[in-house]
Amino acid sequence: KVFVRPRRPPAPASREAKSMAVLGDDAVGSEGSPSTATELLQAAYGLEFGKTGHALAGHTVIEQADVESVVQKGQGSSLLYGELLPAGVTKLSIALFHGREEVPGPVLELGMGTGKVALQIFLSLHRDVYGVELAPGRWQLADNALRKLAETAPGRFSYERLGEESSRLLDSATGRSCEFACGSLLDTPMELLRSAAAIVMEVCLPKEVQRLACAMLQHCPAGCRAVGYAPLHGLVDGCRLVPVRPAPAAGGAGEPEGMSEVAGALGDGIGGLALPASWKEQGHGFAFYELSESASTAQAAWSTALDNQTVTRVAVDASGCPSRARKTRYTDDVLPSPRTNYKWGKGDKVLVGYSWLPFFDLGNPGDGSAGGLDGVTWMEAQVISVNEDGFATICYQDDGTVEEMVHPERIRQENCLEKRAPIDIDWGDDAA
Repeated sequence: KVFVRPRRPPAPASREAKSMAVLGDDAVGSEGSPSTATELLQAAYGLEFGKTGHALAGHTVIEQADVESVVQKGQGSSLLYGELLPAGVTKLSIALFHGREEVPGPVLELGMGTGKVALQIFLSLHRDVYGVELAPGRWQLADNALRKLAETAPGRFSYERLGEESSRLLDSATGRSCEFACGSLLDTPMELLRSAAAIVMEVCLPKEVQRLACAMLQHCPAGCRAVGYAPLHGLVDGCRLVPVRPAPAAGGAGEPEGMSEVAGALGDGIGGLALPASWKEQGHGFAFYELSESASTAQAAWSTALDNQTVTRVAVDASGCPSRARKTRYTDDVLPSPRTNYKWGKGDKVLVGYSWLPFFDLGNPGDGSAGGLDGVTWMEAQVISVNEDGFATICYQDDGTVEEMVHPERIRQENCLEKRAPIDIDWGDDAA
């Protein structure tokens, strides 16, 4: 395993310097070269830095090898993609470290995509950072960004290749390092988890992997803060995840000048935090926690937080992996009950069908008219797992997104199609 080794921290900065760093763009560098976090990130990512929409490099780079990694390493972690915008990372930095700048330990981004969030935190907060990405194509883009920074400011940064799929950027100005690895977030080194100051998991996980991620977070020290795409608290026994207390209103006594941005930046106080993102510039709701000392103190903290009825709650999506089939899942309601056995199983490549119409049987690929009202869309996918009731979790081959609880009657195996038997329907005694 490759991991960040803690370095001696730089000399303590003034409160004003810390405030500037938390807000994201202090300058460290030689005259005439990019020095602020924004300038360096623009040098590393070009026009991709701050880009919005659904055509980011992290979307378009996905190939078959990336999809295979979901099945082989990721246990169903979706490759659905999006990024926090620079303003979102600035707000995230405040949420993670306002008033606690002296908390030691690295920042871990588990599911880092192309590395923009991890690098912005590294450059603006001057902390050791460790990022891991499941998709090899996205990791390569992140690795390229590290190389570009070393080439852009060679007097400050140096690049090291640590292995076939791991690399590190060293910052001579701060003594800190940013390490990027290709692999599963579930394989994060235990040394890092036990020393982490903060963890960012802006990644879609199926329900079972959410439970594994929650269990993994229990190894983090008390006071470590964590941000996730979906709610993770209470998924395992002894869970220590608690909501972070909200910041006081702006203009309160003792509020440092220039820190009015902190008001509201610590979330809603009940486990939600809105951050500007590439797919939702006004702010997407993320789960936001701190690790408590024990499960009992966590339970008490939740009781106190939930008793506060005056806060405006941030909506956090608890429905699992977003899927293209959500809009057509009503089709499942009319499909027959799953059979006891099917010819396909875990690891098999299959075709998954869905339709805008509630068919009792989707037929086989090639049946009907693909462009008409009777059309059924068939998508290439791979089976990740099958639960005890016969429902599957699958990964779509074109973009690596994951769908959970797929009715087995929507799945067909190519070159092994079964003849569809007529379905007996009881229309009632009054049927003509």
